Amino acid sequence: MKSFLMDGTLNKSITGTIDTAIVLASSGVFDLGGSDDNPVAGALVRVGGMTLFQRTLFTLQHAGISQILTLVGQEEQSLRALIDGDARLHAMIRWLPIREFPPLDPQTWETLANEVKGSCLILGCHMVFAPSLIQSLREVGREGQAVVAVGRPGEAGWSGNPGVVMRADPHTGGHIPRVVFFDRQSDRPAEFDEDQGLARAADLVVLPSRLLGISGSWSTPETSPIRLALEQAAAEGVVQTLSASSHAYQDARGVEGLQKAEHTLFRSLQSVDGTLDGVVDRYVNRKVSRPLSRLFMQLRCPPNVITLLSMIIGLGGAACFAKGSYAGGIAGALLFQLAVIIDCCDGEVARLTFAESPLGQALDLVSDNIVHVAVFAGIAWGAYQENLTSSGYLPLLLGGIAVFSTGVSLWCVDRVKSLKGNTVRWRLMRQADRTRFDFILRHVANRDFSIVVLVCACLGVLPWFLWLVAAGTSVFAAMMVWSLYRVSCVHQS
Repeated sequence: MKSFLMDGTLNKSITGTIDTAIVLASSGVFDLGGSDDNPVAGALVRVGGMTLFQRTLFTLQHAGISQILTLVGQEEQSLRALIDGDARLHAMIRWLPIREFPPLDPQTWETLANEVKGSCLILGCHMVFAPSLIQSLREVGREGQAVVAVGRPGEAGWSGNPGVVMRADPHTGGHIPRVVFFDRQSDRPAEFDEDQGLARAADLVVLPSRLLGISGSWSTPETSPIRLALEQAAAEGVVQTLSASSHAYQDARGVEGLQKAEHTLFRSLQSVDGTLDGVVDRYVNRKVSRPLSRLFMQLRCPPNVITLLSMIIGLGGAACFAKGSYAGGIAGALLFQLAVIIDCCDGEVARLTFAESPLGQALDLVSDNIVHVAVFAGIAWGAYQENLTSSGYLPLLLGGIAVFSTGVSLWCVDRVKSLKGNTVRWRLMRQADRTRFDFILRHVANRDFSIVVLVCACLGVLPWFLWLVAAGTSVFAAMMVWSLYRVSCVHQS
């Protein structure tokens, strides 16, 4: 078997730091030869807008893995085409054709063991998981421990994987992990005890390199070298378990595996969006945006295009408001609400497809404020047209205040982001000021008032909304200006 590394890249790994991953594109970790009974969700299958292979690479990179070895079969050319020219991918990718490096051949793992320093991560690409799971595996395994990610019984893993049973330690009264392998025929472990707390293993394992090559003299063609290495780790007492359940892990294999995997991905967004969303976003807009995000991902629509679509719809709503009629107000409010919902989609699609970028974030913020300004101006002009004699120029005045305050807020946000980008100055600021600025950044694009616009339009009292928005935007802008002024004075002193 020839060496696949001519420049010794992997030998640069720092002891104790796990920065290398071995991805099995054509099989599972504990089912290296594949199985007709337990089909593997293909690496080219799309889940959440990306193939499982792409998602695996980007998740590993996001978690800090810098070198990825891919054991790949006939799909090699298709997989290469997926990532060629993708500027987002910075990790070093090495391709190992399984015709030259058969996964069931112990020599393959002996070769890897000679090249990898320290420990490495071994995983399949038929599942979805959060970067935090990889970070936790790296942390636990950095001291030379073998680590197996496990899920709750019946909720994660595959019948071809081993179960890890927690056995009571008579000396300490605690628990130590013991590896027990499932019988595929009965889907139960060879040593099963209801009282021992069975946990099904995920296809994510950290192994010290010294264990990768130990099975050459005593493995058989039917036995997985990874399984034997794990058994040896258990015999030496150096195997640990790590729960995958809290890290958005879901195996995509099985009849409902792909649906469960996509559901897990969208559910994982709640932990991100929940800290930024208002009440209306959380309980109304997100309920509608998630199906739309699925549609956008099926259409392979880039997040920035979704942002522009949201802005166009919002501007259309502002034009309807400007008509000043009851029907125009209803149409404008509905279009504005639709724009707000689609505005939720761009962030969802960006996070799920690893397409977040500074440009996208800036475009999202600017487009939101353009729509808000247009809506305020449209409502003000419509109210002015409808009440030319009774209230005079008051609607225009209130609308002007709202527009001006929104512009000031946008300028202040830019200043706050500049402050936050200056790491030294940000750390020198008082904790209270940093907390205040974080609060401002979280709420500057709050969209909850869209439901107030809709209610006012339905009741035919849109002019009253101008009083609310003029007061609200003025207070928010004043708070931001005052906060920046205080920080400026402290810095100068």
